[in-house]
Amino acid sequence: MRFQHPDIAQHLSEADRNEIAQAARNNDTQAALLMLEAGLPLPARGQHRGTPLHWAAWHGNLALVQALLRSNPPLEDAENDFHATPLGWATHGSEHGWHRRTGNYPAVVEALLEAGAKLLETASGMDPVKEVLRRHGGKD
Repeated sequence: MRFQHPDIAQHLSEADRNEIAQAARNNDTQAALLMLEAGLPLPARGQHRGTPLHWAAWHGNLALVQALLRSNPPLEDAENDFHATPLGWATHGSEHGWHRRTGNYPAVVEALLEAGAKLLETASGMDPVKEVLRRHGGKD
């Protein structure tokens, strides 16, 4: 898709630029992808000061995580209410998230680790997530 105004994100208010984080928080993949393509910033913050990557990881939303990773977002950002990285949000979400039964948390964790996310000190999350962490050298 080509936008008539490719620099539109530069003319939006801070609140409007943060809408990509809100779309990710709502697990609205299509809206978040459109905003990403329009150039909304990935360091945007939503509820709990989570970035789009934090929220996509929390939901186990592999498609959105993969799209966001192509833009090289900060993987170790822990400047949020929970002082956790996107990997931490994914592992916690796998047990306590809104989509813990339907999200693809093992694949999200794998994608984050392959992108260069640092391992957590201890493996946590549902068993398939713990297995991914162990394969990458995580400890119980």
